[in-house]
Amino acid sequence: MIRTVSLALAPVLLAACVSVLPKPPAPDALYRFGPMEQTHRLDASITIREPEASRVFSGRALAAEDETGALRLLRGVEWTDSATRMMQVALLDMLGGAGRNAAVATESGAPADFELVWRVSDFTLSGTTARCQLDATLLAGRSRAVVSQTSVATTAIALDGSNGARARALTDAGRACVSEVGAFVADQARVPAPDTK
Repeated sequence: MIRTVSLALAPVLLAACVSVLPKPPAPDALYRFGPMEQTHRLDASITIREPEASRVFSGRALAAEDETGALRLLRGVEWTDSATRMMQVALLDMLGGAGRNAAVATESGAPADFELVWRVSDFTLSGTTARCQLDATLLAGRSRAVVSQTSVATTAIALDGSNGARARALTDAGRACVSEVGAFVADQARVPAPDTK
């Protein structure tokens, strides 16, 4: 009997606890990468994974490195989606394609000649300098053999020290990084892929 009453009261007590927690402040502005124009033509099909990243780089918050090397989240600005998802969508936009020679998201489940595995190793601000660094590996679709690898790094300078200007600079650095990865994919992903048997 006591157990039944305790179980019945548990949702009420949990609701009471949640209601006293302060709500996080809403951001003053949201920033995004896209939409981006198709700038590269594919000679093969490719699956684009969402890039791997640490929690600091993969979320909606923007991080800045202070003079001691500590990372702090910028107040009042956020991404419209997770940074890694925006990078994936931006690259899909840039590569586009139609029919057999297309870039598709991993979630589609479609077989492809190649697969892109990439990682965000830096996506931060340092003062008014925005930094982005990505490491990308192109794999053969069936065998998953490594076809080619690259590392790209870009920077952009904010027009002033405001968080809005710094967020725009980080957007520019991210778009430039994705553009370089797109050029790498378009150059390296060519049929027939090696070791696809």
